[in-house]
Amino acid sequence: MHQGSNLRRTLVLYLLPALCGLVLASAQPRTVWDGVYTDAQAERGGMAYQQACVACHREDLRGDNTAPSLVGESFTFLWGDMEVGELSARIQKLMPPERPGSLPPQTYSDIIAFILKKNAFPAGTTELGADPAALHILIIATKPKK
Repeated sequence: MHQGSNLRRTLVLYLLPALCGLVLASAQPRTVWDGVYTDAQAERGGMAYQQACVACHREDLRGDNTAPSLVGESFTFLWGDMEVGELSARIQKLMPPERPGSLPPQTYSDIIAFILKKNAFPAGTTELGADPAALHILIIATKPKK
């Protein structure tokens, strides 16, 4: 019995750091250049955008005097090197202006996928989820990582 307890202690001492390393490695930041949404999701997001966002941000996503542009240099100036989670939280807190937070969390993620597509970030094979923790390790990088 004493020998089994030593074996368990030894395994914990050697395996725990390795397991912690795996958890940390899997939580490393990714960028929007990693293909973090799907084309189908961006298409759904485009439909949701038409219903909830187009009145202020316009068809071309360039906004107007009261709504910021969601594409191009204006978008990257505001959101470059920020977390997708920050963008998501802000959109959910403030949009649409007449009923903030009224859309389902996944619909907000679909709209973000649409915005990413319009900014020429590549699509991938996995949809952008709505989990805040996952969105906070996803960076809106202005240039692809090398």
